[in-house]
Amino acid sequence: MTMRLKILLSAFLLGSQLTLLAQNQINSSDTTKIILLSLNDQHAKIDNYAQLKALVDKIRADNKYVILLAGGDNFTGNPIVDQYNEKGYPIIDLMNLTGFNATAIGNHEFDYGQDILANRIKQAEFPFLNANIKDASGNYKFKPYTIIHLNNKLRIAIISAIQLGSNGLPDSHPSNLKGLSFEDGIIALKNLNNLRDSSDIFVALTHMGFESDLELAKAMPELNLIFGGHTHTLTKPAKVENGVTIMQAGSGVRSLSKATVCLVNNKVVKIIPEMLNISSYPESDELIAKKLAVYNDNKELNRVIGTARQDISGSNELGSLMTDAVTALDEIDIAFQNNGGIRLDYLKKGPVTVKDIYKLDPFGNEIILFRLTPAEIKSLIKNSYEKADKSIDLQVSGLTYTIIQGRNNKVKKVILKLDSGKKIKKDKLYNVGINSYIASSYIFDHKDSGRSIYLTTAQALINYITKHEVVDYKGIQRTFIK
Repeated sequence: MTMRLKILLSAFLLGSQLTLLAQNQINSSDTTKIILLSLNDQHAKIDNYAQLKALVDKIRADNKYVILLAGGDNFTGNPIVDQYNEKGYPIIDLMNLTGFNATAIGNHEFDYGQDILANRIKQAEFPFLNANIKDASGNYKFKPYTIIHLNNKLRIAIISAIQLGSNGLPDSHPSNLKGLSFEDGIIALKNLNNLRDSSDIFVALTHMGFESDLELAKAMPELNLIFGGHTHTLTKPAKVENGVTIMQAGSGVRSLSKATVCLVNNKVVKIIPEMLNISSYPESDELIAKKLAVYNDNKELNRVIGTARQDISGSNELGSLMTDAVTALDEIDIAFQNNGGIRLDYLKKGPVTVKDIYKLDPFGNEIILFRLTPAEIKSLIKNSYEKADKSIDLQVSGLTYTIIQGRNNKVKKVILKLDSGKKIKKDKLYNVGINSYIASSYIFDHKDSGRSIYLTTAQALINYITKHEVVDYKGIQRTFIK
């Protein structure tokens, strides 16, 4: 046997012995196992909650220590929850019954307004966490962290932060954020790194997005785990960055992040990540199932308002339907809808209900009427394209537009064509309808300050489909890039 082969064999045997030693240590009686579970971006999708509760209960039955967390955006996306007489209450009720230990604050937690959010927080049997939102006095608006004590021996510190957009605000209607100030999430969390010394497991429960979680791991290697949200990322397998395990469970209560944290003498020696499928879990909780049946029995939301001749799918088709509902109003010539406000992938062929419309357009945005020149319309299109990282963001009715790209995919030119076939008049003012989120959050040239017509985009869509009875948008596209 050559010397090189002897060295390689020795190294292999030593590595095997160390692996076996570590495995024995993890499985030894000295090892404590903590199960940390997290889902994120529920968006009020309650229909899988009976399975979620049954799955969590099974894990609790098999393990001594189980912690259940949520990564924010618990609200907005299901009219059964969003249109409830106490907006958002059903998801809080179900989270209480399921036994959540904490949730992050997501940007959509503000969609009902701060007063309603405060009421939901009072009803929750778990804390809402955030370290980078402060009120007008400069004090934390929410609890910046929590420490969970297990058996008077183990301490789990959980910190949290929310994403900020290019305008320095979370992605919610600015009117819902009045009186609040915001700090960079990573900076705010780094200011809490002293909690490492007072905890055995150090967790960041974030709503900043997957890429920001990677940056957080680089900035805070003292963390053991990051459970993330906002980008609806399904980390399968989990990502390990700078020694920190990062997990995010997609969206819509379909998956559940599970991290088995193994400790010896209160020191983390191993983290075993798994992604569990809630949707396919064969058991369901009886009490939750009965609750769901009551919540889903809403005659007004289940009312049929029309028929889709074919599936209406994707941003082009759905956005065209939504904007046509706005230009159907007598005073509006042109309408725009941002892709981020289109919250369904498709409307299925067949009956369309009120519930479908509120799923598609859940935000309660009012229609804002602007009188704009073609140059001002082009500035809206151009800036929306830049905001969306050089991709189409605004769907349209009343015209088509083409973005001509120049160097580095920047906008070289915007070409507008009216649906009527008439030529755009350079000096004419056109009546343009946009939702109140675009009006308050997008940067564009406009001398007119705009005015609300006191009709929501969702109600305009309900009225439009009710009037037309049958809608068909197969293959419709009005926006182009060249």
